[in-house]
Amino acid sequence: MARTFTVPKVEGITYGEGAFDALGDTVRAQGGRRPAAIMSGSLAATDVAQALRAQFGDALVGVYASIPQHVPRAAVLEAAAMARDGGADSLISIGGGTPIDCAKAVAMCLATGITTPDDFEKYRIRFTYPDVYDVPAIPGHAIPHVAVPTTLSGGEHTGLAGVTDEITHTKHAYTAPTLTPKSVILDPEVAARTPPWLWAASGVRAIDHAVEGILSARSMPMADALGLEALRLLAANLEHSTKNPHDAQSRTNCLLASWLSIFGATNVGMGLSHGIGHQLAAQFDITHGVTSAIMLPHVMEFNAALTAPQLRRIADALGRDTRDLDDASAAQQAISAVRDLVTRLGVTNTISAAGGTREGLADLAEHIMGDAAVAASRRPVGKQDILALLDAAW
Repeated sequence: MARTFTVPKVEGITYGEGAFDALGDTVRAQGGRRPAAIMSGSLAATDVAQALRAQFGDALVGVYASIPQHVPRAAVLEAAAMARDGGADSLISIGGGTPIDCAKAVAMCLATGITTPDDFEKYRIRFTYPDVYDVPAIPGHAIPHVAVPTTLSGGEHTGLAGVTDEITHTKHAYTAPTLTPKSVILDPEVAARTPPWLWAASGVRAIDHAVEGILSARSMPMADALGLEALRLLAANLEHSTKNPHDAQSRTNCLLASWLSIFGATNVGMGLSHGIGHQLAAQFDITHGVTSAIMLPHVMEFNAALTAPQLRRIADALGRDTRDLDDASAAQQAISAVRDLVTRLGVTNTISAAGGTREGLADLAEHIMGDAAVAASRRPVGKQDILALLDAAW
C-alpha cells in the first residue's frame, strides 16, 4: 500500500542563542503588522514580555496571559475577542503547549466566526473506534502564527489543537494545515525561564511522542529515524538541562529533540498513552507531561508482545546495551529506561499522586475510546483494557 510522509507546514525554524531577537522580523516576513500575543502567565511580568513589547511597540494589539491549563473554550473566546477587537493580523504564542494551542484555536475562531462555546462543536474531530473519523474542514483564512515554545510539548510544529469543554471536562481535537504556525523560534534562554519540574515533565512528553510514534500501528521508517534521534538527544540532555537551565547548548538540543519527536504525530498517530493522557489531563487538571510519565511505561508493557523489535531500538536509543539480550528482555530494558528516567527527573508517575480520583475513572474510559489517538495502538484495545491500564497506573 502506498504511504505518504507529510512534512508539517512550518515554513521556517530559527534556533539557538539569540533566536528571540528575530521575532519582529519573522512576524513581519509573514505579513504581520499588528500582532496579538498569547503568553504563559508566568512570563507576563518578565524580561521576555518586555522584549516582546520592545520589538513591536504600539503595533502590538495586546497580550493575553490568562489562559488556564488545557485551553478551556471560554479562555479561547476571550483571547479571540482581544485579537478581533484590536484588528490583529497575526498571532504570537510564547510559552508551553497551552498558549500555543490557544493561539491555534484563536486563529480558528477568527477564520470561522466562532464566538460562543457551542460554536466549537461544528469543527471538532469525532472518532469511533477502531477507524471511523469525522474531521470537519476549517474554512476561512487563518492569520499567520509565530510560536516561541518554552517547553518540550512539540505542539508548535503541528496543525492540531486541543480545546477543553469545561462542562464535560473532555478535551476535543481540531486540525487543519492552516492552523500550523508559520514559523517557530527555539531560543534556549527564553526557555530557561521554565520551572525545572515543568521542563522535565514536558521532556517526558517529548519522549512519549517519540516512543509512541515508533510503536504506532502505522509506523514508517522516516518517522522512526526522527523519533530515535529525538530519544538519543533527550537521553543525553534532558536530565542535565533540567538541573542546568542556562546550559544553552543542552537546552537547545532538547528543543530540537522535541521538534524531531513530533513527526510521528503528524504521520503515524500516537497511541494509548496519548489517548488516555488527553482525557486524564482534562478530567483532573494534570499537566500532559505528567500524564505521559504516568501512562507511557504501562502502555509500552501493554504492547510489548507485538512491539519487541521496536522496543529494542528504543532501549538502544535511551542508552541501554541490548546486544546480548533476546527481544523480550530488550523490550523490558526500554520500559525500565523510561521508568528510571522519570524517577531521576522526579516527575509524578501515578494517577493518585497527581490528584486523580477513582470515582472518575470508569466514566473516563468512554471518553478515551473516543479519542482518535487510540487508533494508533498496535494492540487492539477495548474499554476493559483501558480500565485495566488506569488501574495499573493508579
